[in-house]
Amino acid sequence: MTRPNRLYPAFLLIFHTVLAFSPLMAADKPASADTRTVDSLNELAFKQKRFDVPRALSNLSMAQNIAGSVNYLKGLGISYMYEAGIFYQNGYDKKALSTYYKSLQLFQNLADTFHIAFVSQQIAGSLQANKRYAEAMRLYQEALAVFTKMNKREDIVNAKNSMGLLNLALNKLPEAEKYFTEALAMARAIGYAYGEKKALHNRGVLEKQRGNLADAENYFRMALQCDEKAHDLYGAALNQLELSHLFSKQLSHDSAIGMAMEAYRNAYRISAYNLLKDAATQLIQTYRALGIAAKTAQWQDSLLNIFRIQIENERMYALNFIDVIKSQDLQKVNAEKEANTARRVQQEQLLVITVGTFILIIVAVLAVLALVNYQRQRFFGKELKQKNEIIEKNSASLDQLNKEISHQNALLEEDNKTKNKLLSIISHDLRTPLVNTKGILNLVNQGMVPKDEAERLLQQLETQYIGTTSLLDNLLFWIKGQMNGQQNEKVKLNLFLLIKTLEDEQRLPLEKKEIVLRNEVDRDISIVAEKELIRICCRNLISNAIKFTNPGGFIEIRSRIEGKNLCIVIADSGIGMTREAIEKVNAKVYYNTKGTSFEKGSGFGLMLCRDLIAKQGGELLVKSEPGKGSEFTIVLPHNG
Repeated sequence: MTRPNRLYPAFLLIFHTVLAFSPLMAADKPASADTRTVDSLNELAFKQKRFDVPRALSNLSMAQNIAGSVNYLKGLGISYMYEAGIFYQNGYDKKALSTYYKSLQLFQNLADTFHIAFVSQQIAGSLQANKRYAEAMRLYQEALAVFTKMNKREDIVNAKNSMGLLNLALNKLPEAEKYFTEALAMARAIGYAYGEKKALHNRGVLEKQRGNLADAENYFRMALQCDEKAHDLYGAALNQLELSHLFSKQLSHDSAIGMAMEAYRNAYRISAYNLLKDAATQLIQTYRALGIAAKTAQWQDSLLNIFRIQIENERMYALNFIDVIKSQDLQKVNAEKEANTARRVQQEQLLVITVGTFILIIVAVLAVLALVNYQRQRFFGKELKQKNEIIEKNSASLDQLNKEISHQNALLEEDNKTKNKLLSIISHDLRTPLVNTKGILNLVNQGMVPKDEAERLLQQLETQYIGTTSLLDNLLFWIKGQMNGQQNEKVKLNLFLLIKTLEDEQRLPLEKKEIVLRNEVDRDISIVAEKELIRICCRNLISNAIKFTNPGGFIEIRSRIEGKNLCIVIADSGIGMTREAIEKVNAKVYYNTKGTSFEKGSGFGLMLCRDLIAKQGGELLVKSEPGKGSEFTIVLPHNG
């Protein structure tokens, strides 16, 4: 009676330890499929932002939700960076700047030097647009230093073009020329067409500001050739307008009109209203300078029409854009709520599993203690009764007394062997899966396994739970059978339905090993017997058949009537048994081995089946050969 006192403090320690750690939900490592999805959505949104802003923002919102759920910080940072770019190009400078800083914070947490520099360069562009030149220059210089150290040559070209434009805005023309010249040389060296075009255009703007109109024209024409080669209609229209302005200053009105018309046609094809306005304005000024009133009026009407269309489009676009932002913010709030709910449900499930596991341990320990205590009480009660009868009757001889004592000693030895065997089974075959359960729960709780591995481990936990429950049922049923006078009521059973129920119970291990179970039992056969006894025997034999059958095999259950007996046959296509193994089973020797997928067992099932069937006046027949499967036949008196 002292054992429960020793177990109780240990149980409390384990229980409180598990409760302390079960709520800790470490962030999972992002699964590769989720990271690819985030990267694909980011890339698609980057392409869509020039022609379909609502769709681009929707894709970025999905990317942010997925990246946040799997803790993919790099993908989340890139998504914020692209989102900020969309805000900036649509005139939402403050929102763009705050979103850029969110992206920057993520990359700083990851120590991602390249993306820190890249986002810093975008932030510098926003600061430059707001005339915060000193801050913008500092960020440009820091980004350029990083790109240079990492040999990111295209990014170096872009940074130098941006720094040149900043110096041009500050009227520092020599510094601007230096950056444009370096950007042009590097772009040509690495074949970076976009960087070359930008450098040529920027150099044209510089020479125009200096008053070197011939040099400016040359640079604009070279930039125009790059745009035409790349089919960049926006860039082409921009350079054509610059050339038209130069021709107007040189009083080459026909050339100015021709170049402005080309710019207008290109801008019209891509609905670039700002360029359309500039082209129409240039044509109005040129025709006015030539004194052609009709053409001037015609293009004034065109300009007014462009203003009207642009104002209406911008109004609708702004409304749609605001709706998209509101929808996006609502999606983020809903996603955060769903994530919090999922985390709470997961914590509750883990707590339920933990408590259930420890309840099972307590039941097992109490069952063992009850068995030991009962066996002791029964033994001492029987001994006292026998001694009293010997004293009262005083009719037994000394020889008879010695035989009785010997018999009692044999019973005691058998009880001790039974107790030791049960303790061995419980300490190893019942304790081991429970210890494994605790280990699996700790791994999942501490986030030490990926999500897909966690799902596999939880499936393994469920399999161990079913096996442990089956063993505990066997132990409790055997203990109940050992108690004198404990018998279940016999009822009439439909054998086919009973086997069908057992098939459903074993569905998980059957599907795991892809084993086909064929229920060929006669649907009309019934038997009057203890339902739990028949169920325990059939379940143990089916479980053994699954254990020793290779994946892809089959198990067949048949029935037949032989005289006054009912035969239930459970046959499998498994690995079979040697003659020595069959002899051990027939001799009721404790026998245990691993299954075809290294499944563990207690070796207690067959011994229990033989005992239970024998108590019903039946027998268990075994027929097997190595490599040819096994056939177990339960023979019972038939009274159905």
